[in-house]
Amino acid sequence: MQGLVTIDFGNTNPHAGLFHKNQNSWQLIKVCPWNELSLYLTQLEMNASNTSMVLSQVKAREDELATLQQQGFHITRVSEYWRGQRFAGMPVNYAKTIGEDRLIQAFYAYKNLKQNILLLDAGTFLTMDVITKDGFMGGYIVPGIDNYNSLFNKGEQLQEVLIDKDLSISLPQTTKDAMRDSYFAFAALAQKLTSDHKIDKILLTGGNCALWKQIFDQLKVSVIVEEDPTLIHLALQYWMTTQIETL
Repeated sequence: MQGLVTIDFGNTNPHAGLFHKNQNSWQLIKVCPWNELSLYLTQLEMNASNTSMVLSQVKAREDELATLQQQGFHITRVSEYWRGQRFAGMPVNYAKTIGEDRLIQAFYAYKNLKQNILLLDAGTFLTMDVITKDGFMGGYIVPGIDNYNSLFNKGEQLQEVLIDKDLSISLPQTTKDAMRDSYFAFAALAQKLTSDHKIDKILLTGGNCALWKQIFDQLKVSVIVEEDPTLIHLALQYWMTTQIETL
């Protein structure tokens, strides 16, 4: 058995993807919270002798990696291969401050989709990135919906209003609806990017990607909208096995 573990250390909710190689193709077996990784490594008989690891991190968690390193696991880091301007053959029109998760997912889209892509990663923060045949062109970072809704707590008269995630495009007529549905302002930004950059497909990922699928369905956007909450793990697996070493 040959294994690969993809590790995503984002701003919150770190998690891991566990892959097995079946003949000549890789299969994603499980995505688990970081604190459950050791359990699944044992269950799937994955150890340092048969499994490699690859890491994308926004927030460093070195203490949490120490146990794996003590067990003999080698961890390949995206950060060790990012020098600016280009990444694994993809032109990058952005500063070196770009998050590794944005970089690796953009690379996957650039190499595999061959279209103009608007990539939305809807997590703690929402990133909107444009990828074309010319590479990674740039993008925006705005609050994720939970962070956005929490901002209303700063208003004395708004603190006790409970906000759900059932967005509606109708003109709001209550305070709750006015607060909740204002999140559609970010959808307007996504629509503008789609128009300005002649986007062929909107690719959604992250913990709230289903919410954004709902938003685009309501707006009846004219391009294909595809969601894949496991994209970061597929992207890390693809980069590791095609650019770093043939596993």
